[in-house]
Amino acid sequence: MMNTITKKVTGSYYTCKTIADYIANWAIESPKTCVLEPSFGDGIFIDSAISRYATLGNYSPKIIGVEIQEQPFSRYMEKNDGISGFQMDFMDFRADVKVNAIIGNPPYVSLKNLKESDRKKALSLVSSYGLNMQTSGSLWMPFIVHATEILEDKGKLGFVLPYEITYVRYAFDLWNYLSQNYGKITVCRIYHDFFPDVDVETILLLAEDKGAATDSICYKVFDTISNMTDDNLYLESQIKIKDIVGMNKPFVRELLPESLLSLLSSLRNEHKLADFVHDCKFKIGYVSGNKTYFHLSREMATQRNICTENLRKCLINAKQISSNANIGVETRDIPNYGFLFYPVNIADGEKQYICDGEARGVHEGYKCKVRKPWYITPGLEIPDIILTVFGDVPRMLLNDGAFYVSNSLLSGFSKVTNAKELICRWYNSLTLLSIEITIHSLGGGTLVLIPGETDKLEVISDFPAEQTDDTYKLIANFARNHSTEEIYQFGDTVVLKEIYGFSDEAVREIRSSLQMLRDWRNPEKRRG
Repeated sequence: MMNTITKKVTGSYYTCKTIADYIANWAIESPKTCVLEPSFGDGIFIDSAISRYATLGNYSPKIIGVEIQEQPFSRYMEKNDGISGFQMDFMDFRADVKVNAIIGNPPYVSLKNLKESDRKKALSLVSSYGLNMQTSGSLWMPFIVHATEILEDKGKLGFVLPYEITYVRYAFDLWNYLSQNYGKITVCRIYHDFFPDVDVETILLLAEDKGAATDSICYKVFDTISNMTDDNLYLESQIKIKDIVGMNKPFVRELLPESLLSLLSSLRNEHKLADFVHDCKFKIGYVSGNKTYFHLSREMATQRNICTENLRKCLINAKQISSNANIGVETRDIPNYGFLFYPVNIADGEKQYICDGEARGVHEGYKCKVRKPWYITPGLEIPDIILTVFGDVPRMLLNDGAFYVSNSLLSGFSKVTNAKELICRWYNSLTLLSIEITIHSLGGGTLVLIPGETDKLEVISDFPAEQTDDTYKLIANFARNHSTEEIYQFGDTVVLKEIYGFSDEAVREIRSSLQMLRDWRNPEKRRG
């Protein structure tokens, strides 16, 4: 097993034998099948292919293996001289003949981490096949496209791929490409994942009938890799390609029970559920360009003789919120806030501090050097509400303390008359469920809220104006002595049940589905 650093550089994650066997058995239908492995690493897929051929009575099969790294290539070829091996970059590989099947686990490495020459090669290859790809993309995308072009008509492609292919924007063009080149596409997802040592969730992409086309995929979900048979399915459904590229997160939504989907549909039809963007617009906070320099404590500002009028009261990160359990859902009582250096009237103290910044090279930073003057942070706005970015249970606060907010937090700007209404509507398990459905996660399952996705969250709508102030007081008082998770549960009672008339059964349904999606997102839970 490669060490963690090497994995990050090469994007190599070695696959367990059960998965390799599953893909090989699916791909190799005939003893005459010619199979290619484009990044064979430790050779597990080739070993599985050899075993599959043996069951079909072929002990001298046609197998082509490509591997860019010299050490694993040499090590494997020394003991398996019966295969046609090529030590080279798969993107440079050109097959003499079209192959019947291509199987493997392509590298999971961002193009941003490649050498410039390799990055240009990957982008050029994808472009040559009529697709668009940004540098934010990953190397598995050109691997899929190039493999498809090598396959003969009716051929099969079986790859282990990161789950991110189901939702990242740069993969949408790829999904359209796959639908135009394969007659049948299956995505397999497994609850107990098969990379036990890494925080990368994976799926199986099984594409067949090369040369045909389809407008949908078959989505199969299994509990374990040990029993991946059609009579042991946790879920099987059809997903339209248009729903994948439409950013509708269908691979998550399909996990939800019909009873919950029916409840959500009824709420929408009754206009009790709506996108939050209708009533609140989220933006990232200001970007200072150098947090260490621009953020000062009151004591530091006094020592540097900086006038109060050249300071802006600000929240720099979520720790200033989480470290104050008694603030509840309000900012006015946050004691450990900081100040943003914002010199509008420059006196001696400000002049000296600016000179000190230039001596430290702050003005040459990426953001600062394009600003005129470099020491004025643009885009300052006081938001109505503040939302933490990371974590299972984001905390929303009414910005009654009138703070400016850095880009470590989200700024929310109310479109309703009374911003307290947003707090009332936010804190309940239905919001957390929407977060699980809508927001993507980082490695390890950590949720990260970004404006584009947060705007699409569905929350309770049409809150009765006459109940806003009283409900807000209830939530704010409760929040001062309870955890963020408990605030959401409290909202289930005082908002969902008492104001909107949700039954106990409906709330249990929401919470049950919420926990199920959390378990799917959490790799440690799924490996347990």
